[in-house]
Formats: sequence, structure tokens, C-alpha cells
Amino acid sequence: MTQAALYEQVSTDAQAERYGLAAQDWGLRKRAQERGYGLATDGGRDAFVDDGYSGGDLNRPALSRLRQAVREGQVDVVLCYDPDRLSRNLSDLLLLTDEVERAWVRLEFITQETDASPEGRMFFAMRGAVAEYERGKIRERTIRGRLQKAREGD
Repeated sequence: MTQAALYEQVSTDAQAERYGLAAQDWGLRKRAQERGYGLATDGGRDAFVDDGYSGGDLNRPALSRLRQAVREGQVDVVLCYDPDRLSRNLSDLLLLTDEVERAWVRLEFITQETDASPEGRMFFAMRGAVAEYERGKIRERTIRGRLQKAREGD
């Protein structure tokens, strides 16, 4: 049976509490069931979950364990909801994709089909660049909001 590793990620605890993880989990489990995949385990859990860690940072506990499982040949496919859940940094996203492919493990996303053609790879890289741009805009708005809050004395 094909062993799938489910990878779920949200950046903030507020997102985790407001259905972010639940929605990812539901979609990933549905896809695994539809395709007849067994689920790889992560310390007794049947999903690799990073809740409250930035998608712009590779130093995430569950992601590190997932990468180890891929290197050790424990999984046949990595299921992730969207490429921006894997990383919001284009170079990191491409690095992770390369690591998975070099281990002969498939990488599948719920929000898009995997296309290994030159056009598919270009589109994937473009989506990664957009995710990195979005991360920068989120950071910019957050800083602006904090500065305004400080000006108002809150």
C-alpha cells in the first residue's frame, strides 16, 4: 500500500483555531482515502502538523520530521493542501520539491494537480513567487498596524 505523509501548516494560533488546520486535515484525509493511501505516522499522529510556525522558515518541527521520513524512504507520497503551506519562500519551496523528487517520492497538492512538464514547473514556480510576495505584504501590513497601535498608545 502506498504510504502518504499528510503535511499541515498554519502560521498563527488564531489560524489554527479558526478552521485552518481542520480544513487542511479534512481535504488531505479525503484525498488519501480516495486514492487508497495508507497514512505515515509522526510520533503517534497520522499527520505532520506545524501549527504556529511561519511558512517562510524551514525550521519547523513537523517539516523537519517529514523531511527525515522522506530521506529514510518511509513515505511514497507527500500530501499537502497547497504549495504555500509547504513554504512561502520560493527558494525553500524549490529546495523542498527537489528533496522530495530526488528521494523518488511524489508531491501532491489538493489545490492543484502536479505537472512535471516545463510549463507545469514554471506555473509552480510562479505560484511560489506569489506566495512569497503575499508573505511580504502580510508582514508589511502587520508592521504598519503595530506602529499605528503604538502611536495611539494601545
